[in-house]
Amino acid sequence: MRAGAICARGLRRKRDTSAQFHALAGEANYYGFLAADQIGAPYAICATEFADDSVAAAALRKNPGITRAFEFFAINRLNEARREWEFAMDKLDPAQRRQAIALAARDGWIDRPVYAFNQGDDTHLYTLRFPLARREQIVREAHDAGIDPAWAYAIIRAESAWTTDAKSAANAYGLMQLLPGTAAQLARSEQIAYGGASDLFNPDTNIALGTRYLARVAARFDGSTWLGSAAYNAGPDAVDKWVNARDTLDPDFFIETIPYKETREYVSRVLAFSVIYDWRLNGKAATASSRLPRIGQTYEPLSDKIERKAVVCPATAIATAAPTNAAPGPGITIAAPKQ
Repeated sequence: MRAGAICARGLRRKRDTSAQFHALAGEANYYGFLAADQIGAPYAICATEFADDSVAAAALRKNPGITRAFEFFAINRLNEARREWEFAMDKLDPAQRRQAIALAARDGWIDRPVYAFNQGDDTHLYTLRFPLARREQIVREAHDAGIDPAWAYAIIRAESAWTTDAKSAANAYGLMQLLPGTAAQLARSEQIAYGGASDLFNPDTNIALGTRYLARVAARFDGSTWLGSAAYNAGPDAVDKWVNARDTLDPDFFIETIPYKETREYVSRVLAFSVIYDWRLNGKAATASSRLPRIGQTYEPLSDKIERKAVVCPATAIATAAPTNAAPGPGITIAAPKQ
């Protein structure tokens, strides 16, 4: 039985699925977070920090290809930066590549580890994989728009992986993947300076408009961020149809019945990312369950005063089937998350 089916059906069959809940609660994903909520366990997020090698980093800064990539990045010539980066990375050994990726993040090129550190032990590198870039700006813009900052962060992470010049096949631009027409309408109504699609590659403009758009799609669904996330991906009209057909379903069931696979996976991913970013911002995390109001129930954005759940590693509070954490790989050390 796949994880989604266990959680969707099992949330009401606790006696029959206790072992599955305990096993799932050791995972740092949407289903793991829901399972931990069901059994009252803390979230099992095992954070590690990359072990910088100053000697290797100094050598890499003298590497002509890496140097050119960083110089192009610094002047925002990102296509050239990526070409130089890929050419240089092909000539490095695995240990050097890992150090180069961490070095790029330290210089502000934060999408490099997001793309690269996504398998095995590297998934525990939360500081690099879920960067708190532009923290003051994003928190301010989210609060001004009336939405949860962790949700804004999660949308950025899910939409563009922090690639400022991202452009999709659907003609969506920038960090929050906004359509130029939508951006133009928002800019007019919100009185935000906007000169056309290319402005959406400017993170300041993109975040200002994107947070306002998030607020609008959430407001259309009584403030619900999970329905807002679905609408952000599939469009509000599609979500309206799904709500009209299945508005009596509990949120976890509803998510499992979303007919678009991309949107179904997108909603669960954004919910998981919201929990992770809430933890990154606050040291604890508001529960995944608290982010799933029933359809028609008014949802208020999370405040700084809301009760948040502890995060542990290993998941010692889980009574049985506690996760076995693999030994960290080379260049990784166990550490508390940076705040």
